[in-house]
Amino acid sequence: MGPGSRIVVPSTVGGSYDEALTALTPLGLTNVVIKKQFSEDIKAGTIIESSPPGGGRVDTGDSVTLIISKGAERYTFTSLIGLTPEAAAATILKSPLTVGTTTEIFSNKIPKGFVISSEPVAGTKVKRDSIVNIVVSKGVETILIASYVGKSGEQGLNELTEAGLNVETSFAFDENVLAGTVVSQLPAGNTNVPKKSKVQLVVSKGTQFVYIPNVFSLDETLATKTLKDLELKVVVKKLGVKKLKKVTNISPIVGTKVKRGSTVTITVG
Repeated sequence: MGPGSRIVVPSTVGGSYDEALTALTPLGLTNVVIKKQFSEDIKAGTIIESSPPGGGRVDTGDSVTLIISKGAERYTFTSLIGLTPEAAAATILKSPLTVGTTTEIFSNKIPKGFVISSEPVAGTKVKRDSIVNIVVSKGVETILIASYVGKSGEQGLNELTEAGLNVETSFAFDENVLAGTVVSQLPAGNTNVPKKSKVQLVVSKGTQFVYIPNVFSLDETLATKTLKDLELKVVVKKLGVKKLKKVTNISPIVGTKVKRGSTVTITVG
């Protein structure tokens, strides 16, 4: 090749950098400039184009520029959970991404005003200008509960359960409140409580006192049942040899006011 002659640049597009050098170096084209750019279609390390292009001519010592693919432009998305919406937006914009919509939902785990989740999720590789949407906590969903004191325990249980609360019912004697009626409630009515939280109702069992009924002349079985229905304990004393024994005596005496659970002794014979 004589002085002043020009060199035909070989085509290097589609090859690797090493393959390009193998083709260029024997021709004396050692002044190679490398530039890199993203490509959605051409894998990383592959030559996208050259300047001059293949078939072009250069003088000895001139440079040849190779543009090599960096592969697809992707950014690994970081976690936004626990950030405020403002901090989340700032984090999104640190990469060439776009802040999308903000949706608010109730959460029992993430405090009000902080990010619960994002779309795309953390760890996802995303394209430039991808839109990032976030979901922000509205805090714990609360329910305003009514007062059920003075109302039926069944009504309180049904309505509070339907409202999404866990009802714990206990029973207690009360001399002033009818059986089946709510005596007390915790938390009290007109209180905001978290959904699924516990509400305690104390329901009246009515008076703890009963009067000894007249069971004279009843057979042992019927007399015992009558007394047990009043939540009384029964002790039976048997006299004689009659097959069908009837009550001949009762202690305490008929009409006595006693507490439920008290012991009553009947004599049958």
